[in-house]
Amino acid sequence: MNRQLLSVLLPLLFASASDAAVVFNQPHNGAGTLHKSSWYPPDGLDGDIYCWDNFTLASNTAISEIHWRGGYELHPSGSGQFPVANFDVSIYRSIPAGTQPDLGAGGTLVHYIVGANAGETPAGSFGGVFMYDYAFTLPSPFQAAGGTNYWVQIEASQGAAAPSFAPDWGLAVGTGGNNSHFRRVIGGTYQVIANDLAFSLLTSGAPTVTIGASESPAGAGTITGAGAYPIGSTASLHASANAGWGFLNWTEAGTAVSANANYSFTATVNRTLVANFDAAYTIITSSSPQYAGVITGAGVYTRGSIVTLVATPNRGFVFDSWSDATTTPTYSFPAASDLQITAFFASAPRAVTYDFDNAPVHTSLPIDLTVNGLTAHFTGGYSTQPVGTVGISPAGFSGLYLFPNSVFQSDLGISFSQVLTDFSILYAVDELACDTSARMRVTAYMNGALAGTNTMVAVPGTYPSATLSIVAPTGFNSVVVHWDAPGTLCQDYGPIFFADNVTVTRATTAGIGDLVSRGVPRLFSPAPNPFQQATTIRFDLPQAGDVRLNVYDIAGRRVRTLVSESSPAGSRSATWNGVNDAGHRVSAGVYILRLESAGAREHRRVLVLK
Repeated sequence: MNRQLLSVLLPLLFASASDAAVVFNQPHNGAGTLHKSSWYPPDGLDGDIYCWDNFTLASNTAISEIHWRGGYELHPSGSGQFPVANFDVSIYRSIPAGTQPDLGAGGTLVHYIVGANAGETPAGSFGGVFMYDYAFTLPSPFQAAGGTNYWVQIEASQGAAAPSFAPDWGLAVGTGGNNSHFRRVIGGTYQVIANDLAFSLLTSGAPTVTIGASESPAGAGTITGAGAYPIGSTASLHASANAGWGFLNWTEAGTAVSANANYSFTATVNRTLVANFDAAYTIITSSSPQYAGVITGAGVYTRGSIVTLVATPNRGFVFDSWSDATTTPTYSFPAASDLQITAFFASAPRAVTYDFDNAPVHTSLPIDLTVNGLTAHFTGGYSTQPVGTVGISPAGFSGLYLFPNSVFQSDLGISFSQVLTDFSILYAVDELACDTSARMRVTAYMNGALAGTNTMVAVPGTYPSATLSIVAPTGFNSVVVHWDAPGTLCQDYGPIFFADNVTVTRATTAGIGDLVSRGVPRLFSPAPNPFQQATTIRFDLPQAGDVRLNVYDIAGRRVRTLVSESSPAGSRSATWNGVNDAGHRVSAGVYILRLESAGAREHRRVLVLK
């Protein structure tokens, strides 16, 4: 292709087959260079790359189409061995400096899943590389504000198999921009890279109507999506509340038309809408112990709306109460103020939890841990490490956890000094380029004989965590935890997993019940309760050892240490006069007493009056 012909064709490479007009254009510069922008679904590979390039329009414009050019790196002479099955197309806001897309929460303004290969059409060979043209009509025009810097991201979804090990699709080099773009390499870094990317933006040439939108009261929120829309297109408005406010509804001429903050409708006539906001309150929840249960219902609620919190205990635990003294696990109330509330859980009868926080740190297995008279012997290629070791902090993990000693797979074995009927373990997987849909398996044995087995599929994600469990009513006294049948994409090493919070339930064998009752410390309700001047807290210790009695506020912050020492077995008491460790009187309200001894924790509430 000669340069004269190329100079004629380049401005037309992204022309629309419809009546749309080009409003931004970075046409292909004619080179055979590609910038990879593709990934392997559903959970990606370490070599995935995502690319963004920026654009700014002179005036407010409704973008209706996006066109681009690209090709395949590993098969430059024709279509890829693993053709694009889908494209994701997104537009991001910019960080304040304008140098890169805002990849934080709320940075993505629109995200479209094309669902196909965007009309992949041969465009010819450039520098020995065969290129394709692509086009996508947005389901709803994107209202770009004039003078605002945005970023467009186009990423391909491809399969993968050796030896080509796709994905390998990339965007062609464009011209006419600032000669740079932004990219992320999975398992690597974020970088500013030389070259524009070849894409163009188009707006419809059809007749338009104007959709206006504002917020009430002024300053309560941010509205996006207002502007000119082609008649018959889908208009999409979005209302985002500012801090301290919550969205109520959309109204038009005083009449409510939608209670959804994302309001879409067919644009047929000019419309003027108002997004209404009211004061809103933030409800924050936590569980104690952290691993004992799951709470739903936290969030932002407008004034007077009904908040419903539900506390669901994990295996081996039962719900006790909320930190405001409510004793039902489902708790509903009208939103009237910001609130931090804790759900307290207690160990179920005969249940024991090993959270590894009482284990020696940086210690390789085998180790023995004893809680409430039940000893667990842990073996395998693991060591006890603080959460956050080399930046790994799976969801639900805290304190110390079991960390793999190498990238080579190792089973985790646990044997117990008593017979069990129930076992669960919190785990997180690291695929190391493996398919994280592989199964986790736990197998239970009674004196070496198989007692049962159970599997669970590890969901995709970054160190996804879940609970693996098994119930064997006939009883067992050892288990093996194993990553079962790893996926076909595994490298020679791996896969590996991390573990925390092992909870077991002892069988009702004769004598065990007595052992449990003798082995659990007891914290009694303080008296008087409520109190103004002072209250007495009595507790029983079944065995000698370290004991701690602390006072916490409802946000979980420690305010006073009442007891922290080594103590003989027997009955003890402590007095709290309502002051913190600094000697200052605490505010009136609900506080939590926590007794810790022999690896167990007990909680009681106390109310301080003015």
